[in-house]
Amino acid sequence: MKHIIMLSALTGVLALTGCSTLKNVVGNDTSGMHEVHGSADSAAPVTSKNGVLVDSVNHMTLYTFDKDSMNKSECGSVCLVAWPAFMAPSNAKASGQIAPFKREDGKYQWAMNGKPLYFYANDKKAGDRSGDGKLDVWHVVPAR
Repeated sequence: MKHIIMLSALTGVLALTGCSTLKNVVGNDTSGMHEVHGSADSAAPVTSKNGVLVDSVNHMTLYTFDKDSMNKSECGSVCLVAWPAFMAPSNAKASGQIAPFKREDGKYQWAMNGKPLYFYANDKKAGDRSGDGKLDVWHVVPAR
């Protein structure tokens, strides 16, 4: 009975975060702090592709979360599994509208105009934007 309750709870969390498969949750790193998309360079590693902001290394779509406030992420550890933070190096420098901010955990994350930036775990290839409009609170960042 205990396993059924745990499975039901996990299913509910996955549904709320927009994660459609357990494959996106199970793995070695479930912290949501995936620095594989970041860059050792201190400049903001972003570019545009098909009218939206993407990271300049892998060209994966970047998103904002409506519940975030200025330079503050409201996406907790469970949320970060489906919406990995776009991490910045500690020596990151602002570039135009893109700037790093220090998270509550002491790590740095990129933000655009103060809005923290994220990836969506279900985007599998460059240019995917399957997270746009999720739960009416996740949005692609239009390139300007």
